[in-house]
Amino acid sequence: MEEQKPSTLKVLHTADVHLDPDAMNGAQRAQVRSLYRDRFGIIIDRALQYNIDLFLIAGDLFDSNRASQETINFVVDQLNRLDCPTVILPGNHDCLNYNPIYERVDFEAACPNVRVITDPQGTLLKFPELNTVLWGRAMIEHAPTFKPLAGLPPRQNGQWHIALAHGLFLADGMETYRSSPILPEEIRDSGWDYVALGHHHAFTDVSQGEVTAYYPSAPINLWTPSSHQGYVLLLSLDSEQGIQVTPEQISPNNE
Repeated sequence: MEEQKPSTLKVLHTADVHLDPDAMNGAQRAQVRSLYRDRFGIIIDRALQYNIDLFLIAGDLFDSNRASQETINFVVDQLNRLDCPTVILPGNHDCLNYNPIYERVDFEAACPNVRVITDPQGTLLKFPELNTVLWGRAMIEHAPTFKPLAGLPPRQNGQWHIALAHGLFLADGMETYRSSPILPEEIRDSGWDYVALGHHHAFTDVSQGEVTAYYPSAPINLWTPSSHQGYVLLLSLDSEQGIQVTPEQISPNNE
């Protein structure tokens, strides 16, 4: 008899938080870094508000591997506010090259509920209490040779299947030489329930066939007119109603 999925699974999906951006100098730089930290704190507030079962960070939590100790301490404090499992995937900005932050800092020891995906061949994480499996492939270098969904295993019966991938979705007609490419057929043919994406900074639905896949948007982007329209995605995976994806704006009320 096939094991049944839990009736409902609540997930919060974010990516491209880019803590400690390097783009500015002096007092302005400190102000901007504080703004980015505040936005991550709001994401954690949303996770607590919705009493989620699982928190996903699909790459680029940090803007570089040179994040300050102050920001690292802040992230640890924020993640420890949560009781639910949290999974972090390195992205192209905090990849496992050039003195990686995920080797210098043991987030799993500092945050008991956190798992960091560090295997470049891919890691399958099992959460039996949620009847859920997750998979992701750690990025060593952002290059055309890195395929974020390469090696995704076939699904198993009776569980929710969620993949994390940080890379560029290549719609039909786009150049195939781009770094960290994700092809439509890779999503469609996976047969998994949800693909949590990161790298593209706009809220985008790239679902293929029966597989749901989204970019949540960067929480903040100072370089576009929509800089304050940051979102996280609240997912409801229901065995009867299917998968519902709701973008939740995370701008402070005064923005």
